[in-house]
Amino acid sequence: MSKTCLFLSGKGGVGKSTAAVSVAAALAGRGISCVLMDGDTGLRCADLMLGMQDRVVYDFMDLCEDTCSLDSALYEVPGREGRLCLLAASQVLRASQVKPKKVAEICARLRERFPVVLVDGPAGVGRNLKVLLDAADECVVVSTMDAVAVRDAEKSISVLREHGKTEISLLLNRMVKSYVVKGILPSPRDISMSLDVPLLGAVPESPLVYGAMLRGVPALECGDREVRRAFEDAASRLMGGRVPLKNTQASPLVRFFSRTED
Repeated sequence: MSKTCLFLSGKGGVGKSTAAVSVAAALAGRGISCVLMDGDTGLRCADLMLGMQDRVVYDFMDLCEDTCSLDSALYEVPGREGRLCLLAASQVLRASQVKPKKVAEICARLRERFPVVLVDGPAGVGRNLKVLLDAADECVVVSTMDAVAVRDAEKSISVLREHGKTEISLLLNRMVKSYVVKGILPSPRDISMSLDVPLLGAVPESPLVYGAMLRGVPALECGDREVRRAFEDAASRLMGGRVPLKNTQASPLVRFFSRTED
């Protein structure tokens, strides 16, 4: 059975689109056919992250207005032909113009062709998000580990639950392990427990990710093996795989000596 998974975040800048693109690439790498729909109306970026900005002619707005066919709006991702397609967001469409019924109809058509539909949703909890909720079977809340982002993630989770969503997981991004070891940041497990949602994974901070974005390739392919492994494990868990989570919290003794060294 196919499913639609919505990636969202409480605030911008936490790497939501980076995560959605990389998880999509990881699924395609496992041979799972999927489509990435950029649902961030007016602020599309998935095409840039995949190096496809010069290929997109038709987008989500054209589908909504029935001015093109579904085939015309789907673009195969280079190097992943037959496994990963992109449906780009519109840069001119406003959220007020998007109807939830039309979004659900388009997602249903995508599900007829792909076992997995990933939607890169917007940041925040406004109308841009709410028009996508009815079409989503699962929701992945992406957040960094700082208190501001976690608070906004908590608000997003609350909104999802108000809309009857129960399949919610947390993907933490840009984890600085040394901060966790020293007790400056709580561990990924502690954050997921405080938000009362399962932990899909924790992606470590890496200076190579920015370079990958500039080259138009997913963070999965930035050259950092730990980043790649984190996204591949998250993709596996998203599909129901039982992949153990790494224990990134050091013992109290290690944290004590780490602090004394500062």
